[in-house]
Amino acid sequence: MRLSVFKALMLIAFLIGIAFHSSAQSTNVSLIVTTTDGEELTYQLSENSQLYFENGEKVIIVDNVGITTALDLSRIRKIVCTETTGIPENDASQLQIAPNPSHDRFIIQNLTGTSIARIYTLDGRLVKVFQASEGMSVDITDLMRGMYLLNIDGKTLKLMKL
Repeated sequence: MRLSVFKALMLIAFLIGIAFHSSAQSTNVSLIVTTTDGEELTYQLSENSQLYFENGEKVIIVDNVGITTALDLSRIRKIVCTETTGIPENDASQLQIAPNPSHDRFIIQNLTGTSIARIYTLDGRLVKVFQASEGMSVDITDLMRGMYLLNIDGKTLKLMKL
């Protein structure tokens, strides 16, 4: 049982790392640990928090205010992880494209400077690469109808071609 708990905690740590790495926004994660005696412990984690393992026997959690907690792996029954973001999705200063959905072209809004932009299919195929800048009109007539992911400066937006 100890090994399966360890594997589960490794997966949680990996997923938390992905959440923080892939988010262009301020991300926080609530980590709720249920112990074998039914106690529920909640930790707020941010990009500066730490979650690591010590000697394969303990999980060490350093929360977003720097409080360190050590839990025996044998004491953990369940872990629930939820993500929250610190910026509302429709923040006017955030990178945006319009119109979206679009038939033939969209305009890039709120981009500082120039950046390489990439458009991917939902299965991860790269279909278009271009130099992007603020106010630029991007022609997408060569794309098939469907959903795409637009990545600029590490930020990913959903794009729908009609």
